[in-house]
Amino acid sequence: MAVTPDTINHLRVATVLHYYATGPGQELHAWLRGKRCAACALLEHPFQFSRREYARLENCENGVVVGEQRFPVGRLPMPIRYCLDFLRTVSILRRSTWDAYVGNGCFDTLAGIVLRRLGKVRRVVLYTIDYAPNAGGSRLYAWLYRKIDRFCCYHADAIWNLSRRMMTGRWKDGTKLDRCAKAIWVPHGTHARRMRHEVRMECEPQRVAFFGHVQEKSGVQLFIEAMPELTRDFPALHLDILGDGPYRPALERLAARLHMEHRVTFHGFIENHDDAEKFLVRCGIGLALYVPGDSDFSQYADPGKPKVYLACGLPVVIVGVPEVADLIDARGAGRKIEYDRVSMCAAITDILRTHGEYRSRALSLADEYDWDAVFSLAWHETL
Repeated sequence: MAVTPDTINHLRVATVLHYYATGPGQELHAWLRGKRCAACALLEHPFQFSRREYARLENCENGVVVGEQRFPVGRLPMPIRYCLDFLRTVSILRRSTWDAYVGNGCFDTLAGIVLRRLGKVRRVVLYTIDYAPNAGGSRLYAWLYRKIDRFCCYHADAIWNLSRRMMTGRWKDGTKLDRCAKAIWVPHGTHARRMRHEVRMECEPQRVAFFGHVQEKSGVQLFIEAMPELTRDFPALHLDILGDGPYRPALERLAARLHMEHRVTFHGFIENHDDAEKFLVRCGIGLALYVPGDSDFSQYADPGKPKVYLACGLPVVIVGVPEVADLIDARGAGRKIEYDRVSMCAAITDILRTHGEYRSRALSLADEYDWDAVFSLAWHETL
């Protein structure tokens, strides 16, 4: 059952997140704006590794942008930056009252709980995009992350989880589930309906794409290492990397060493999500080659990359780290593989030999996760 338009029209919602690229928080804000809710605000704090050097606030009323502000931020150590971001959030949002505050992750949710205590917020939602206590690389970070996340779970009014596994991860880390707020599954959505007119009947099946942050754990090196073998059967094979990150130089060296540099194109960071989608619809396969590991973000998350591929008509070759890998494999919208060359080459070969069928099933699965359906159900269960 969906929330009625009248319900949304009367809501005042603030969404707070830390920014690197477009994600579920921005999608929620755009959805609220499209539904012409009474007021919606989006406050983006840049991550340390973000190219932005400012925080950004966008205010909308009845679907119309009525103001935008930017706040310079300094290159400070991470703990200091997070403290200042917390203070900035409280200072800015306490100027109004909000029916709901949606914090993307525990650090951003903490400010919403304080604002509720101050009488400025009615409901607080912990929107868990990633549950990854070990991502900070230190025991202190992991301890703080678990403590703050547990506090938010106990004091929020609702918990939105991208993956059903997230509550299991919290339970393993000592969180008492019977003390937590109501947990609601809010999977990563797609622009499937909007993309229908963009998805072309003709694409280039042998054009393989990777979209995302270029890190070693992204696993793109596995595909590049297999390209000399794959190109013997598929001479038009080409890899397009849409994104940037610290591992890009290593991938460039690997492609050159294997004499594959003419088959690999690095497009760099693409800030506008629509531009990335317009490119992806021309491709034939999407890569989600997560390197398995306990500290990986994707173990308890629902990564956006596979859903973007599906909406663009790309069958997905995905390592079985995130929960969505099982669904993609079961529905024939791609192939779940082990992180090894043999498994990956077999999947690429199978998809390319019956590409039209895989493509059709990918689009069908994407329809089930359109953002409108995802957020309508989330608000219905929350309110």
